[in-house]
Amino acid sequence: MTSDRRQQILTEATSLFARLGATGTSMRRIARSCGITEAAIYRHFENKADLYQEAIRQKATRHDLRGQLEGMAGVGDVEDVLGGVARAILALANRDPELMRLMFKNSFDGGEVAGVLFREVRLPFIAFLKEELQKRIDAGEIRPVDPFITARCFVGMVMDCALNVGVWTTVSEAEFQADDVICNNVPIFARGLKRDAVG
Repeated sequence: MTSDRRQQILTEATSLFARLGATGTSMRRIARSCGITEAAIYRHFENKADLYQEAIRQKATRHDLRGQLEGMAGVGDVEDVLGGVARAILALANRDPELMRLMFKNSFDGGEVAGVLFREVRLPFIAFLKEELQKRIDAGEIRPVDPFITARCFVGMVMDCALNVGVWTTVSEAEFQADDVICNNVPIFARGLKRDAVG
Protein backbone atom coordinates (compact mmCIF):
# COMPACT_ATOMS: atom_id res chain seq x y z
CA MET A 1 0.00 0.00 0.00
CA THR A 2 2.89 2.37 0.76
CA SER A 3 4.31 2.06 -2.77
CA ASP A 4 0.81 2.53 -4.23
CA ARG A 5 0.33 5.71 -2.18
CA ARG A 6 3.75 7.01 -3.22
CA GLN A 7 2.92 6.37 -6.88
CA GLN A 8 -0.47 8.05 -6.52
CA ILE A 9 1.23 11.14 -5.08
CA LEU A 10 3.77 11.16 -7.93
CA THR A 11 1.08 10.77 -10.58
CA GLU A 12 -1.13 13.54 -9.19
CA ALA A 13 1.80 15.86 -8.54
CA THR A 14 3.17 15.34 -12.06
CA SER A 15 -0.18 16.24 -13.56
CA LEU A 16 -0.43 19.38 -11.42
CA PHE A 17 3.17 20.42 -12.13
CA ALA A 18 2.46 20.06 -15.86
CA ARG A 19 -0.72 22.15 -15.66
CA LEU A 20 0.26 24.78 -13.09
CA GLY A 21 4.06 24.74 -12.94
CA ALA A 22 6.13 23.95 -9.89
CA THR A 23 5.63 27.38 -8.34
CA GLY A 24 1.87 27.24 -8.93
CA THR A 25 1.48 23.81 -7.32
CA SER A 26 1.29 23.66 -3.53
CA MET A 27 1.65 20.60 -1.33
CA ARG A 28 -1.86 21.33 -0.09
CA ARG A 29 -3.21 21.15 -3.63
CA ILE A 30 -1.39 17.86 -4.27
CA ALA A 31 -2.77 16.42 -1.03
CA ARG A 32 -6.30 17.51 -1.93
CA SER A 33 -5.96 15.97 -5.38
CA CYS A 34 -4.86 12.68 -3.79
CA GLY A 35 -7.53 12.80 -1.09
CA ILE A 36 -4.92 12.68 1.68
CA THR A 37 -3.33 15.05 4.19
CA GLU A 38 -0.17 17.03 3.54
CA ALA A 39 1.45 15.04 6.36
CA ALA A 40 0.90 11.86 4.33
CA ILE A 41 2.92 13.34 1.46
CA TYR A 42 5.81 14.13 3.79
CA ARG A 43 6.00 10.45 4.75
CA HIS A 44 7.14 9.78 1.18
CA PHE A 45 8.87 13.00 0.11
CA GLU A 46 11.03 15.44 2.04
CA ASN A 47 9.54 18.54 0.39
CA LYS A 48 8.02 19.81 -2.87
CA ALA A 49 11.41 20.03 -4.57
CA ASP A 50 12.12 16.38 -3.72
CA LEU A 51 8.70 15.37 -5.07
CA TYR A 52 9.20 17.41 -8.23
CA GLN A 53 12.66 15.96 -8.89
CA GLU A 54 11.38 12.42 -8.43
CA ALA A 55 8.48 13.09 -10.82
CA ILE A 56 10.91 14.24 -13.52
CA ARG A 57 13.33 11.36 -12.86
CA GLN A 58 10.50 8.86 -13.12
CA LYS A 59 9.40 10.34 -16.45
CA ALA A 60 12.94 10.29 -17.85
CA THR A 61 13.62 6.75 -16.64
CA ARG A 62 10.41 5.51 -18.24
CA HIS A 63 11.69 6.67 -21.63
CA ASP A 64 15.28 5.32 -21.28
CA LEU A 65 16.68 8.25 -23.27
CA ARG A 66 20.31 7.19 -22.88
CA GLY A 67 19.55 3.66 -24.04
CA GLN A 68 17.73 4.87 -27.15
CA LEU A 69 20.56 7.20 -28.06
CA GLU A 70 23.29 4.57 -27.62
CA GLY A 71 21.76 2.67 -30.54
CA MET A 72 22.54 5.61 -32.83
CA ALA A 73 26.23 5.89 -31.90
CA GLY A 74 28.54 5.93 -34.91
CA VAL A 75 25.74 5.45 -37.44
CA GLY A 76 25.97 7.26 -40.78
CA ASP A 77 27.35 10.74 -41.32
CA VAL A 78 26.78 13.89 -39.26
CA GLU A 79 23.47 14.60 -41.00
CA ASP A 80 22.24 11.12 -40.05
CA VAL A 81 23.23 11.68 -36.42
CA LEU A 82 21.55 15.09 -36.26
CA GLY A 83 18.44 13.69 -37.91
CA GLY A 84 18.37 10.76 -35.47
CA VAL A 85 18.63 13.04 -32.45
CA ALA A 86 15.93 15.34 -33.83
CA ARG A 87 13.60 12.41 -34.52
CA ALA A 88 14.23 11.02 -31.01
CA ILE A 89 13.29 14.36 -29.41
CA LEU A 90 10.17 14.74 -31.53
CA ALA A 91 9.16 11.12 -30.83
CA LEU A 92 9.53 11.81 -27.10
CA ALA A 93 7.27 14.85 -27.46
CA ASN A 94 4.65 12.74 -29.26
CA ARG A 95 4.85 9.88 -26.75
CA ASP A 96 4.69 12.05 -23.65
CA PRO A 97 2.90 15.38 -24.09
CA GLU A 98 2.74 15.70 -20.29
CA LEU A 99 6.55 15.76 -20.15
CA MET A 100 6.55 18.51 -22.77
CA ARG A 101 4.05 20.50 -20.69
CA LEU A 102 6.31 20.00 -17.65
CA MET A 103 9.22 21.41 -19.63
CA PHE A 104 7.20 24.29 -21.03
CA LYS A 105 5.68 25.28 -17.68
CA ASN A 106 8.76 24.79 -15.52
CA SER A 107 11.83 25.67 -17.60
CA PHE A 108 11.52 29.31 -16.61
CA ASP A 109 11.28 28.68 -12.86
CA GLY A 110 15.06 28.54 -12.66
CA GLY A 111 17.09 27.02 -9.84
CA GLU A 112 16.73 23.35 -9.07
CA VAL A 113 13.42 23.07 -10.95
CA ALA A 114 15.02 23.98 -14.27
CA GLY A 115 18.20 22.12 -13.32
CA VAL A 116 16.49 18.76 -12.90
CA LEU A 117 14.68 19.16 -16.23
CA PHE A 118 17.97 19.99 -17.92
CA ARG A 119 19.85 17.06 -16.34
CA GLU A 120 17.17 14.42 -16.81
CA VAL A 121 15.63 15.36 -20.16
CA ARG A 122 17.91 17.66 -22.19
CA LEU A 123 21.36 16.56 -21.06
CA PRO A 124 21.14 12.97 -22.36
CA PHE A 125 20.58 14.33 -25.89
CA ILE A 126 23.30 16.98 -25.50
CA ALA A 127 25.86 14.56 -24.02
CA PHE A 128 25.24 11.98 -26.75
CA LEU A 129 25.50 14.54 -29.55
CA LYS A 130 28.60 16.14 -27.99
CA GLU A 131 30.37 12.75 -28.03
CA GLU A 132 29.31 12.03 -31.60
CA LEU A 133 30.51 15.44 -32.76
CA GLN A 134 33.85 15.03 -31.01
CA LYS A 135 34.41 11.62 -32.66
CA ARG A 136 33.61 13.12 -36.03
CA ILE A 137 35.91 16.10 -35.42
CA ASP A 138 38.71 13.69 -34.47
CA ALA A 139 38.05 11.62 -37.62
CA GLY A 140 38.14 14.75 -39.81
CA GLU A 141 34.51 14.37 -40.94
CA ILE A 142 33.47 17.75 -39.58
CA ARG A 143 35.33 20.95 -38.91
CA PRO A 144 36.58 21.81 -35.41
CA VAL A 145 33.78 23.34 -33.36
CA ASP A 146 33.02 23.36 -29.66
CA PRO A 147 31.03 20.11 -29.53
CA PHE A 148 29.18 21.00 -26.32
CA ILE A 149 27.99 24.41 -27.53
CA THR A 150 27.03 22.96 -30.91
CA ALA A 151 25.14 20.06 -29.33
CA ARG A 152 23.38 22.32 -26.87
CA CYS A 153 22.28 24.74 -29.61
CA PHE A 154 21.02 21.95 -31.86
CA VAL A 155 19.09 20.19 -29.08
CA GLY A 156 17.67 23.55 -27.98
CA MET A 157 16.43 24.27 -31.49
CA VAL A 158 14.68 20.91 -31.78
CA MET A 159 13.28 21.07 -28.23
CA ASP A 160 11.89 24.52 -29.00
CA CYS A 161 10.16 23.08 -32.04
CA ALA A 162 8.78 20.15 -30.00
CA LEU A 163 7.53 22.49 -27.27
CA ASN A 164 6.06 25.19 -29.49
CA VAL A 165 4.86 23.65 -32.73
CA GLY A 166 1.20 24.16 -31.73
CA VAL A 167 1.87 27.80 -30.97
CA TRP A 168 3.62 28.38 -34.30
CA THR A 169 0.69 27.17 -36.37
CA THR A 170 -1.65 29.53 -34.49
CA VAL A 171 0.61 32.56 -34.76
CA SER A 172 1.87 32.19 -38.31
CA GLU A 173 -1.22 30.55 -39.84
CA ALA A 174 1.19 28.17 -41.57
CA GLU A 175 0.48 24.49 -41.91
CA PHE A 176 3.48 22.36 -40.98
CA GLN A 177 4.45 19.54 -38.68
CA ALA A 178 7.23 19.26 -36.12
CA ASP A 179 8.95 16.86 -38.54
CA ASP A 180 9.47 19.84 -40.84
CA VAL A 181 12.31 20.93 -38.57
CA ILE A 182 14.18 17.79 -39.61
CA CYS A 183 13.64 18.29 -43.33
CA ASN A 184 14.44 21.99 -43.20
CA ASN A 185 17.02 22.55 -40.45
CA VAL A 186 19.02 19.33 -40.15
CA PRO A 187 20.63 19.63 -43.62
CA ILE A 188 21.46 23.30 -42.99
CA PHE A 189 23.06 22.49 -39.64
CA ALA A 190 24.96 19.53 -41.12
CA ARG A 191 26.29 21.56 -44.06
CA GLY A 192 27.66 24.12 -41.63
CA LEU A 193 29.56 21.39 -39.77
CA LYS A 194 31.01 19.44 -42.69
CA ARG A 195 34.67 20.07 -43.27
CA ASP A 196 34.20 20.85 -46.98
CA ALA A 197 31.73 23.61 -46.04
CA VAL A 198 34.56 25.88 -44.89
CA GLY A 199 36.63 25.80 -48.00
